[in-house]
Amino acid sequence: MKPVILLVLFSALSVLPPLYSADNFENARGSRISWARLKFPTTGYRRGDSLGWFYHPSGDVIIVDWLRKNTSMNMKLEWNIADIDRLDQMTDFPLLFLSGKGAIDATMRQKLNLKEYILRGGFLFVDDCVALRQIKEDLFFDSVKTLLREILPGIEMRKIPMSDGVFFTYYTITEWAHLQGINNGLWGAWYKGRLVALMNSSDLHCGWVGFHFSQRQRSFALKMAANIYVYSMYN
Repeated sequence: MKPVILLVLFSALSVLPPLYSADNFENARGSRISWARLKFPTTGYRRGDSLGWFYHPSGDVIIVDWLRKNTSMNMKLEWNIADIDRLDQMTDFPLLFLSGKGAIDATMRQKLNLKEYILRGGFLFVDDCVALRQIKEDLFFDSVKTLLREILPGIEMRKIPMSDGVFFTYYTITEWAHLQGINNGLWGAWYKGRLVALMNSSDLHCGWVGFHFSQRQRSFALKMAANIYVYSMYN
């Protein structure tokens, strides 16, 4: 390479910001993604409770911050709500987090919105928020499976073995460290060969918040969320 060309190239590079400077660090991490929780009606928990989908939102903020600090995902430092009544809001996000106490109680229009969201390539991360002890503790988990069977006839659902790639896609997880509620492990839902949802009833979300859980359980809950998010982007 000629000296003049080298001089010009060096001069051009010298005015560019370092790759990981504060100004362009976010762009260096790859495509921008955002976290969003789905808002939906529930029933069977507390009479008149319209916030069955909204318990412990601080957990969402914690997981967003943790994912930014502990993975290479370029996740915005924000928390979003996508209303099941608004398909335009839902389709802004490739993954929607569903956490609920009680059974999901969607109207026909809401069911059609959820179906359309999935058909357009959307993915569901379902985590059962443990209800009162006198109520079935995987009520939400079961209601989501029932809903998916209704809106997507022919959908296949099964428990995922610990040998599956979702347990190794980012962090290596060798044991399902159940937190609370009924331990159904991790379930997947496939529609026409595409994975459209990962579901559990172990209350990972409360592990993000902390509460009374051990450090081992909290670490598992955080790492499992990272694996699910990354895995969903590749399937």
